[in-house]
Amino acid sequence: MYNGTTARVIHAGELTDPFDIKTWVRQGCLLSPFLFLLVVGYILRRATERKQQKIQWTLTSQLENLDFADDIELLSHNHQQLQEKTATLNTTSKSLGLKIHKNKTKILRLKTNNNRPVTVEDEELEDVDSSTYLGSTINKEGGVEEGVKKRIQKARQAFLGRKKIWSSKISK
Repeated sequence: MYNGTTARVIHAGELTDPFDIKTWVRQGCLLSPFLFLLVVGYILRRATERKQQKIQWTLTSQLENLDFADDIELLSHNHQQLQEKTATLNTTSKSLGLKIHKNKTKILRLKTNNNRPVTVEDEELEDVDSSTYLGSTINKEGGVEEGVKKRIQKARQAFLGRKKIWSSKISK
């Protein structure tokens, strides 16, 4: 599709010689988001293919992960399951030229005393007391109060930011 594509980069004020672009698609191409989601979908299917590793969400439904674009939350009942999912996610990602950003990857343990580390390539991932996913915050006790308070504060700021409009005499 894009055979023969080359690029040049400005380095130290000089333009480099042209070099071939050998992988992926052009930035801004309509195929880029589709191909990315296709690849991430495959990676997640591989990481969660063991059916017994889901968590019970409601009486009739189970969850194995939450994902939106490149923001992924793996869900597990125990340390071993989470470590297996994380390792599979890493291995599959690497095989496709992607990698887990270890400094951005966090572990939130809900209502547990197990503090054994979850690792990626023998590097421990950081434990956190709360996590925000798509604007919703949950803490290690399973509480959402912090997230609700943040939303109320944002609504208050938005309302007060429009105070002049609400109190204007235009509508009278």
